[in-house]
Amino acid sequence: MCGICGVVALGRPAEADTVRRMSAALAHRGPDGDGFFSAPGVALGHRRLSIIDLSHAGDQPFASADGALQLIHNGEIYNYRELRAELATRGHQFRSASDTEVIIAAYLEWGDKCVERFNGMWAFALWDSRDQRLFASRDRFGVKPFYYRWDGARLAFASELKAFRADPTGGPLRPNLPIVRDYVARDWFDHTGETFFEGIVKLAPAHSLTLDARGLRTSRYWQLERRDPPLGDPVAAVRELFLDSVRLRLRADVTVGTALSGGIDSSAVACSVDELLRTEAENARPVGERQATFTAFFDVPGYDERPFARAVVERTLATPTWVSFSDRELVEVLPSIVESHDEPFRSTSICAGWFVMRAAREAGITVVLDGQGGDEVFAGYPAYVPARWGDLLARGRLAELGREVAAQASTYGAPAALRTLARALSPAALEDALRARRSGSEGLAGAALRGLAPHLEHVDSPFPDRLRTLMTRILTVRGLPELLHAEDRNSMAHSLEARVPFLDYRLVELAYSLDGGELLRRGVTKSAIRRALADVLPPSVAARTDKLGFATPEAVWLRGALGELAGDVFASQAFTERCFVDAAAARRRFDDHRAGRIEAGFELWRALNVELWARAFLDGSAN
Repeated sequence: MCGICGVVALGRPAEADTVRRMSAALAHRGPDGDGFFSAPGVALGHRRLSIIDLSHAGDQPFASADGALQLIHNGEIYNYRELRAELATRGHQFRSASDTEVIIAAYLEWGDKCVERFNGMWAFALWDSRDQRLFASRDRFGVKPFYYRWDGARLAFASELKAFRADPTGGPLRPNLPIVRDYVARDWFDHTGETFFEGIVKLAPAHSLTLDARGLRTSRYWQLERRDPPLGDPVAAVRELFLDSVRLRLRADVTVGTALSGGIDSSAVACSVDELLRTEAENARPVGERQATFTAFFDVPGYDERPFARAVVERTLATPTWVSFSDRELVEVLPSIVESHDEPFRSTSICAGWFVMRAAREAGITVVLDGQGGDEVFAGYPAYVPARWGDLLARGRLAELGREVAAQASTYGAPAALRTLARALSPAALEDALRARRSGSEGLAGAALRGLAPHLEHVDSPFPDRLRTLMTRILTVRGLPELLHAEDRNSMAHSLEARVPFLDYRLVELAYSLDGGELLRRGVTKSAIRRALADVLPPSVAARTDKLGFATPEAVWLRGALGELAGDVFASQAFTERCFVDAAAARRRFDDHRAGRIEAGFELWRALNVELWARAFLDGSAN
């Protein structure tokens, strides 16, 4: 829920007018009300999307009883009821039913360490007038955003980058060229603490920020660690925790629906909601009598997930909404999508999520559950298989490796199994380099980006094995961050809150404690979650081995209306002169794609998207 922003400059007058302008840029995140607080040195703004305690008692900024603390909060603390009960036994009194007030009480009780007790998604800022101190925090996986600009004396922060256009002190937004290069030439996005805008950075997931007379500091409060697997049946433990995660994320005073792609992850969410509807009706009350699902589809071979989604709908008796759009419809709304996202994004599959969220809001839904994180937590990507095989080789478990190779050959064919085995013997860095070369992306970098070195990735992994090191990389650096960015922008663009049950930190810790054989078994990914929910998933979905996930026929569209737009952009003087993309190289590749000589898509989309972004945020116009 909500959008937050603020300016803190100790010893200076409050910048209330600036914060009001920044807040106006976030109105879509909170259409149910706004609120402001200002005092010497600080100004805070809040836009409210009412989810829990719809009364004015939950309005923000939320003040402590004595007025010494002022809190603005975006997100949800799902275990707020349990924390509230514990805090009440310690003498704290509550005047609302909101989770926001629980944050205030937890801070009074436990100080900065309060965040270690939260199970949820959040980005909040708390002003403590007693110490002239700002304390801010972001949830463990970065589901909710927190951007800031710090010049050594003045901090400006906001939920979205577009709000910084309303901050005159920072000047016009300027491109961060090394980040632009990573995107155009390497298909990297949201992989560092930097943004596409120079001088504006992200508060890292699982970190808190403190600003006081001593300056600005950030600190980590949580990280993945090596843990022992659960005693007893690990699959039973996975089932119990996943159902509890869904149970907690159904807590709301508004209607909750489900984004359903037809894949295992979103199907697991939808089927678990149905299980709770049938067995724990009170805990599933916000869903209503029948679950509402929202599915994107395209009448293009290989891009239609309706057969799998229908199996879930039939099993759960859900009320489905089927969402589709043409490339011409996409072109019509593309300026709005680009504006929503603040930064370029990887592919038009992100746009499918935008249309799905719009349909959910139009159907009267305020909260939607989604399956993001399932691949990262339970090893769902094909790249995890060679990593697992590499671990088996390193440990000398050749008999087990032989069974895995045979199982994959049986499912996908011997050539596919041999390719996987070859990747198991190759270093990850070589694979990344080959992928970039095959895509042709490096040749698209324009003069403004040439000579800029790509960022070096740092993966803070405590795990000794190749599989969990790769999983950690995709969870924290390359993969999940950009998906969560899109999840937040797509949903909040339509004043909708998206919740992701797979990213309950307890579930993540459990999954990362399991042996690789529990996650990947007999050539099948996500084995643990498949087995844990085998009785609630439709058999066709539980056994599914292909993977889409709101995928779009990008290459086809680039030969249609989207291609017409791309052709006009690539031929424009602005595109050529900006020099982010080598215009001649882009046109050659585009012409080859349109003629059917090559199959391009992702890299051409990035060339188009980065120019549309530049026009919207650097030139001040989407035209």
